[in-house]
Amino acid sequence: MKVIISHDVDALFRNDHYHDLIYPKQQVRCCIKLIKGECTFNEWILRLTSPFKKRQNNIKALMEFDKCNNIESTFFFGMAKGLGMSYSKEKPLAYTTLLKKNGFDVGVHGISFDDYDLMKKERDDFIKTIGFMPEGIRMHYVRFNDSTFKLLSKVGYLFDSTEFDKKKGYLIKSPYKVNGMWEFPLTIMDGYLPEKFGDMQLMTKKIIKEAEQSKLEYITILLHDPYFCDAFSAKRDWYLWLIDYLKSKHYTTISFTKAIRELEEG
Repeated sequence: MKVIISHDVDALFRNDHYHDLIYPKQQVRCCIKLIKGECTFNEWILRLTSPFKKRQNNIKALMEFDKCNNIESTFFFGMAKGLGMSYSKEKPLAYTTLLKKNGFDVGVHGISFDDYDLMKKERDDFIKTIGFMPEGIRMHYVRFNDSTFKLLSKVGYLFDSTEFDKKKGYLIKSPYKVNGMWEFPLTIMDGYLPEKFGDMQLMTKKIIKEAEQSKLEYITILLHDPYFCDAFSAKRDWYLWLIDYLKSKHYTTISFTKAIRELEEG
């Protein structure tokens, strides 16, 4: 079984959120989590003060960690605003350039999931602004309906990795083709794991075991880059543990694009 690692970039800089409610909502959430015992006092303080930091992402640190561990991860960047993703389409350029220079794939973090023209515009804006073809796409908040994947194939994406079971909290399903596009179901997402480190480990092992029993050849795992820091130490430590765990089980990590080549070759 091979593992595909990816990262959704929902935020970039502090001033992107001056006109939305992301910071008040974030502070209310972290207070609730402290009361429920789902974060430590130190994490609570760091989350309360995080809106004062100019940089709201941890892309470079995560890139460096992945590179040191030979993980060919894919980073997805937004080209439209919505649902708390508020940066302009021009702002990712420095990061996408850095990531490509270091051998990482870069794709679109999509907003529109049911309008062909808007979906095509996001892809076209990526090409015009970032300067190369996006490798693939994942929808923000993993939103999709019965027409989403057919529309994405029509737009011209090589792959999508959006399908996810929100009710169950994970998805055991092999990659499959929708017309000319490969769909990679999202197996594990950080936001749907328990809050406590030990519980995160147990659920991850359970999902991976189920994937093995189902004889999946590929699974896909998502970590959002803001979690790679002290303010979210449980999620960061889970990711550090995850990479060691995958190595201990002799799983190979692979990029979406390399997995597609393998699938196409049969």
